[in-house]
Amino acid sequence: MKNYFFLIITIIAFYSVSAQSVHDGVTLFESEKISEAQLVFEKILKESPSNVKAIEYLGDIYFKQGKWSEAASQFKQLIKTDNYNAVYHYKYAGAIGLHAKNNKLKALFLIDDIKFHFKKAASLDAKFIDARLALVQLYSELPLALGGSRVVAEKYAEQIKPLSVQAYKEALLYLKG
Repeated sequence: MKNYFFLIITIIAFYSVSAQSVHDGVTLFESEKISEAQLVFEKILKESPSNVKAIEYLGDIYFKQGKWSEAASQFKQLIKTDNYNAVYHYKYAGAIGLHAKNNKLKALFLIDDIKFHFKKAASLDAKFIDARLALVQLYSELPLALGGSRVVAEKYAEQIKPLSVQAYKEALLYLKG
């Protein structure tokens, strides 16, 4: 019985320390202390590799740092934990999209994934404006040979219209090119 009690206390202590560390990392991140936040989240992931919040924030940090491939790797892990989370698909598509934009050869191999994950994000959340705006931008910027389509871009712009006048105006700017 004594060992059982000790085990419970140890587990409770571990989770409260881990939760506090996540909170500290979030606070640092929100205070734009990105390098310090990164160290906190990396430490958390060494101790608890499946900590979803730490994975997400580390992905956000890599994204802010322009480390698109590293960010995509973190966001891909999140999709594996919850394939029905629109934000995870959106973040993953954004990271691989920016990675592709900076590497034209890679872009050829990533376009289908980018489209798939932005579309998945939009389909999972009917009010997810940013996913639809990303699709407008993507289909407006892509050449026809790579699947670009003004008609498809306009379809997503029309889905934005009832959700946000400001975002719709932004979508129209993408369409004007």
